[in-house]
Amino acid sequence: MTAPRPSVTSLEIMPAYGQSENRPLPDALSADLDAATSELAYYTYGMVDESGAMIGPLGAGLAEIDRKKPATGFMAATGHGRISPAFAFQYARAAQWREDGATGRGVVIGDNGFGGRVIREWLPEDASPIGRNQLLWMRENARLADEFQISMACPYVFLFQGTSAKDQPGAAYRQEFEAAHAATLAEARALFGVEPRLVVVVNGADVNSIGDVYETPAAQYRIALDHGGIIATWQRIFPIADRNIHPSGQSQVLIGETCDWAAREVEAGHPWNITYAVRKSGAVVTVQFNLRPGEVLIERPDLYDAFGGKATCPDFGFEAEGGILEAVADFAGGSVRLTLANSRASWLRFAHQSQDCYAMTDRGVSMSAHRSTLFGSHSRPSRFVAGETLWRPLPGFRGRFEGEGFLPDQG
Repeated sequence: MTAPRPSVTSLEIMPAYGQSENRPLPDALSADLDAATSELAYYTYGMVDESGAMIGPLGAGLAEIDRKKPATGFMAATGHGRISPAFAFQYARAAQWREDGATGRGVVIGDNGFGGRVIREWLPEDASPIGRNQLLWMRENARLADEFQISMACPYVFLFQGTSAKDQPGAAYRQEFEAAHAATLAEARALFGVEPRLVVVVNGADVNSIGDVYETPAAQYRIALDHGGIIATWQRIFPIADRNIHPSGQSQVLIGETCDWAAREVEAGHPWNITYAVRKSGAVVTVQFNLRPGEVLIERPDLYDAFGGKATCPDFGFEAEGGILEAVADFAGGSVRLTLANSRASWLRFAHQSQDCYAMTDRGVSMSAHRSTLFGSHSRPSRFVAGETLWRPLPGFRGRFEGEGFLPDQG
């Protein structure tokens, strides 16, 4: 068979660290993504695993890719009927290029993860093939692009490595991520001459968070900041399809679209990441959120009405040892003033509740136990999901007080 050749002159690829929450699943929205990106989205064609099974855009899973059988071309990625946050991110980029009249640009999609995996499996030396497969996939894409005289870039690497790590100590997660990420960056430098920028969807969306360690959200938040990456969004704000942790197809598309929005804002020179600072004076604590120029805080007070209501999210989602007497938001100033019941409280947390919301469903859909009704005010309508809006969630956190100082959980 003649090697499939794309009709574009430049392609982007995006390696990803992702498991079940980022796994492609069947959804009718895939047709809308296809329609918006006709002849702009491709997958790497011709590779097989060691059993001889062909590898499509859904990747090899836990099978090792056969290094002796190179890829032969790029196949149009239309009609495969599946979406994922990573795919939606790339399709949204391609759709915007088309809308902007930027001809000749396309994307290569590919999933190299698997459900229920921890981050160390992206280490090339791990027993799992996931990391080795992804590095080989990067090399094969670069080789094919050179063979076809198509320019190829790798501007982003995607971290949506979810809740399988919820009980992993944050320091261990961070150490294993850094080792895996170093291998990806080294490969990207060798192949494309530059390091891709990290785009993060912070995990943590269980409907029952009682007893879970959940140090990984803080670890991923710090990872993004320390690498100069983009904290695109937080998984906790998106509806869950299975009363557990996994987003529906609609949520997956909204997550991917939000990542595209974040990346485009940063590419245009606009700030994106929302950070926070905590100040304490006796029983009064002020939490300042660093928003974008022209942005203010807003409240979405009805967000959890169908999922347990306000009782699951008092005080905007803030909690402190001994309780909170009052929580007052300065919406224009981007801050919240808390009056603690105990001026010597040892801990504070925000959108990091330990609660059981398993039974709180609406037509089978649930929402994370980690909750806040506060958001940044900047929003935009979804391109692919009619009637839905993309939002900018505030960062969840937890930490402890030492005197008048606050030490956030670093993961």
